[in-house]
Amino acid sequence: MQHRRSSDLDMRDFFDIEKNAALALKVFNAYYRAHNHSGKVYEEFPDYFLVKPEFLENQDIATRAGEKALLDDCIKRAKERSGTIGVSKHRNPKLGYYWLELSVQPFMLGDAVTANNKGEFFYLITRFIEFTRQNPKMYGDLTADIATDKDLALMFDGINKMAERLQSSLDIYPVDKLVSYDAKWPVSQVKKLLHSLKDNDQEWCELFFEYLIYVMGNKSSKSK
Repeated sequence: MQHRRSSDLDMRDFFDIEKNAALALKVFNAYYRAHNHSGKVYEEFPDYFLVKPEFLENQDIATRAGEKALLDDCIKRAKERSGTIGVSKHRNPKLGYYWLELSVQPFMLGDAVTANNKGEFFYLITRFIEFTRQNPKMYGDLTADIATDKDLALMFDGINKMAERLQSSLDIYPVDKLVSYDAKWPVSQVKKLLHSLKDNDQEWCELFFEYLIYVMGNKSSKSK
């Protein structure tokens, strides 16, 4: 995903979450108040940027009840986790029609996993895989058989590629602005991971869920 053009200072201004209030409000007013879904205004901001919820709070933006409820919910949830609102721009190339999708950042395990935030989700999966490699006594080493099992290697490669979707955002924002998790991976965190894996239909999730249960089950039986 292309986030910025090196020659366009206005694009880079969008990424400064301390100073992008006026720019963000221009986008939101065009989309939610004027209901403008095409034109130059959409060429002037990047495919993705973060905005503080305080910048949008108590602003008379959305005129439609459903959109107002969506904005209010995003603002509330972002403030509850001391986070930001992610603004993703999408375009229908045939119609020249733009639409926005909002997310609450940082992503946390337990959040609904969608096509819009699966990069964050799979990034956390890679962090858990690495944790088990370095701390095999807790849950078992998920990477133990990767060198000899081609199917396992294929799954891990798929997971890594999905996680790479986050890289363009990590080039702009620090990781703690995008994801939040307990790096010690306590049981409560792993339970949330298992639930998220089981509760969505993103690619590789079902297979990884089954493999994780298998490895943790073997670890549990061997420790008895």
